[in-house]
Amino acid sequence: MLNEDVVKSLGESYMVKSLELTVVVEDQRNPKMPDLQAKHGLCIYAEAKTKEGVFAFLIDTGPSSETLKRNANALGIDLSEVKGVILTHGHYDHTGGLPEVLKHIDRSIPIIAHPSAFEPKFSFKPTLTYIGVPFTRAEIESLGASLLLSRSPVQLMDGVSTTGEIERVTSYEKTEGLWTVSRERFLPDILLDDQSVIFKIDGRGLVIISGCAHSGIINTVMHSKRLMKVEKICAVIGGFHMLNADEKRIRWTIDDLAALNPEMICPCHCTGKEATEMLKSAFEEDCIPLRTGDTMEL
Repeated sequence: MLNEDVVKSLGESYMVKSLELTVVVEDQRNPKMPDLQAKHGLCIYAEAKTKEGVFAFLIDTGPSSETLKRNANALGIDLSEVKGVILTHGHYDHTGGLPEVLKHIDRSIPIIAHPSAFEPKFSFKPTLTYIGVPFTRAEIESLGASLLLSRSPVQLMDGVSTTGEIERVTSYEKTEGLWTVSRERFLPDILLDDQSVIFKIDGRGLVIISGCAHSGIINTVMHSKRLMKVEKICAVIGGFHMLNADEKRIRWTIDDLAALNPEMICPCHCTGKEATEMLKSAFEEDCIPLRTGDTMEL
C-alpha cells in the first residue's frame, strides 16, 4: 500500500514547467539518423525545466556502455550534466550502460533502483540464460555511484518521482516466464523491482515513463495517479511489455488505456509489433511509437 505521508508530499509538490525527452537507445533506429545504433533495450534522456533551471535525468541506460556512448555523442548529449539515474528494473538491457555514465561524471550522483534489482535474474531463451545486471554493486560504486535502493517512491525534485513498487490490481497483467534466486532458492521472478518515473507537468498533467512495465502498464498508470494525486494524464511512454501478449490481453489494455484517457501514448521497446499496431489503430494520431533518436517536448 502507498504511504499516505508520501502521497501527500508528492501531491503538494511543485510542477515541472516543461519536459524534453530524447530516446538515446531503443530497439529501432530513426531512419533519418544513420549514425545511431539501435539495440534491444531502453535509455531515455529527460530534461525537466523548472523555475530553478533545467535538470537532466537518465531513465535506464540501454544494454551496453558502447551503445550509450556512441548514441549520446551523436545526439549531442553531455552525460556529465546528468543529476541522477533511475533504473526501472534489474535487466541487462536497461542497466548495461551505467558504467559509461559514471565515467563522465566527476561527482557522486544518486542511482535509484529497487533493492531487488541486483538479485540474479534469468529467462529461458531457449535454455536458462542470465539476463540480470551485468556488473556488481562494488564495480559501479568504485566508479562513484551513490546507490539509493528503495522499495518506496523516491522524489528526485519537486514534480518528479519514481513510482516505487507498483500495486498490481488488474486481473490480466501477469509477470510470467522469468526467474530469480532468493535465499538460495530458484523461484519465479515477479519483478517487484519494476518501477517507472513520473513527471508532473504544469497545465498538462502526468507524464509516465516505464522501462518495461512488468507490473502492467495499466497498473503503472493507476498507481501513478494515486501517488501524485493527479487525474489528468499527458503521456504514457515506454515499454509496455506486450511482446508475447495474446490479442485478448492487448484489447483489455487498450480499453483500460482509453478509459484513463491520456493525451498521448508512445510505445516502444518490449511493447511488441502486434500490440503497437493495435494501439495505433485504436488511438490513431494520439499514438506515436518511439525509436532511437526521437525527441519530444511536453
